[in-house]
Amino acid sequence: MDSAGRAAIWTLIGIAVAFKVVTSIVIFMMQPSAPSAAFLIGMHWLWFVAPFVILGLPSLFWFRLMRVRAKRRQLILEEWRAQPELDWTPAATHGRMKGP
Repeated sequence: MDSAGRAAIWTLIGIAVAFKVVTSIVIFMMQPSAPSAAFLIGMHWLWFVAPFVILGLPSLFWFRLMRVRAKRRQLILEEWRAQPELDWTPAATHGRMKGP
């Protein structure tokens, strides 16, 4: 995706969030009460949870990927009885080791 596409997506997200915030403030200013606050929270709860899900899932995937790569490196070192000080390229297809 090019920079113009990213800018368009962030602009759209920014407009949606700003609209939600401004509308909620206007509604609460017109009817400042506990039922009004409960209604706003009930109607917008997904907007409180979505950022955690959107940021949490890629973070969990990245953490798991780092653990798997570390375990793969350890298994290759143990299987081939290689010295840990060798430069190992994890991007290599067959886990090749390069000497000094």
